[in-house]
Amino acid sequence: MNNRFRNIFFLAMLVGQVAIAKYYQSLRLNVDLLYLVIFYVATKSGFMKSVISASVIGLCSDYLSGGIMGVFSFSRTLAAYLLNIIARFLDLKKNIFVFLLILLSLFLSNVVAFIFYALIFKYRVTTSLLIYQPFFTALIGTVILGLKKVKSLLDVS
Repeated sequence: MNNRFRNIFFLAMLVGQVAIAKYYQSLRLNVDLLYLVIFYVATKSGFMKSVISASVIGLCSDYLSGGIMGVFSFSRTLAAYLLNIIARFLDLKKNIFVFLLILLSLFLSNVVAFIFYALIFKYRVTTSLLIYQPFFTALIGTVILGLKKVKSLLDVS
């Protein structure tokens, strides 16, 4: 049951992100549901699996954002590395740690993407990438991953 629920969860996050990118353009840079998949994989898996899955999911994010290919792939890979290292030392049973870890890691990942977009490629990037997206994604992630039933089905320890 847990593997089936996990796959349904990952598919729902992908479908949700595609729907946001296609139908709700104003929310495109305010919520990153695919990052929740990166968060889960990075906190529950080994180093290589988390880094490879983050780079693949980052390429999907690059495609959905309509930006330059590779920017989010690189930044999400760095975030997965950070999550994989830090998650070993935090108690993820407490929702405040889940919220803070998603918030800070997504903020740092978006700072790296911001450096590429704004400083190197001279794109105009709004503050929603740095402020709103980490906050709203952390809030949604804490609500989704904070439910006891979801924690038991996803094997979040």
